[in-house]
Amino acid sequence: MTAGRDTLLRLVRALPDPDRATPRVLGVDDFAFRKGHTYGTILIDIDTHRPVDVLPDREPATLAAWLASHPGVEVICRDRSGAYADDARTGAPEAIHCAGRWHLFHNLVEAVEKTVIRHRALLPEPEPPDDQPALTAEDVQAAVPTAPATATPRTSGRISDRTHERHQAVHDLHCQGLSLRGIAAQLGLARNTVRRFLRAASADDLLAGKWTGRACSLDAHKSYLHQRWAQGCTTARRLFEEIRDRGYTGGESVVKEYVRRLREAVPQENRPPRRHPSVREVTSWITRRPDRVSV
Repeated sequence: MTAGRDTLLRLVRALPDPDRATPRVLGVDDFAFRKGHTYGTILIDIDTHRPVDVLPDREPATLAAWLASHPGVEVICRDRSGAYADDARTGAPEAIHCAGRWHLFHNLVEAVEKTVIRHRALLPEPEPPDDQPALTAEDVQAAVPTAPATATPRTSGRISDRTHERHQAVHDLHCQGLSLRGIAAQLGLARNTVRRFLRAASADDLLAGKWTGRACSLDAHKSYLHQRWAQGCTTARRLFEEIRDRGYTGGESVVKEYVRRLREAVPQENRPPRRHPSVREVTSWITRRPDRVSV
């Protein structure tokens, strides 16, 4: 075909909608064209699970008008709110109203969740086994390997060789009288990079921070992380939020990397006792099918 896709779409959209029989069981629910601003109503044939129509808003009067112009609906399946109830009865007075299966289960889950929240405080604190001593912050700190404080910079490798070459080239051009801008243009570097190379007496000064045990923004908070890890908090996101409130200015990725090291360093038998299950987890255990629950 020689026509473009936009032309084909325009021709398809110009076709009249196919005639469909009024469904016996009609599903009614609202949805968002733009969440928080514009909503519509979708009508579904429950027997065939296919859409019947889309109404431009979720006003009950619009649904009542549609039902009045499409007689024959015997059952209206909707949510449990009363938004559509009165006007749906006006448009189809003989129809039976029932709650949708999804809405019923959703309401059940909400009720179970409220019950779990109300009684969650009654759960006892998890305790380590009798034959296993409680984990302490000192145990965690001792298990995590640390880099030697007097490590020497690497003198070989791709990055090291390139740094030495650039450092020599920058200083040679500077001795020839070139400005920062001229050196940056000739070597294809940023002026701040050229300035940093000029300020370094040797390339080793530039490489020292890459592989030696330089100070890290996380160092001041590691003792707190060890303490929280021993108490059973092993979630990187939560630990990051806690130390951020305590003045940590680094990124979350640094905390995630350190938590990964903690998981590798602390043996499985010495891990902190399991935390309380979350409200979502307990709700899921209660509302799932028994054969699909694994605790």
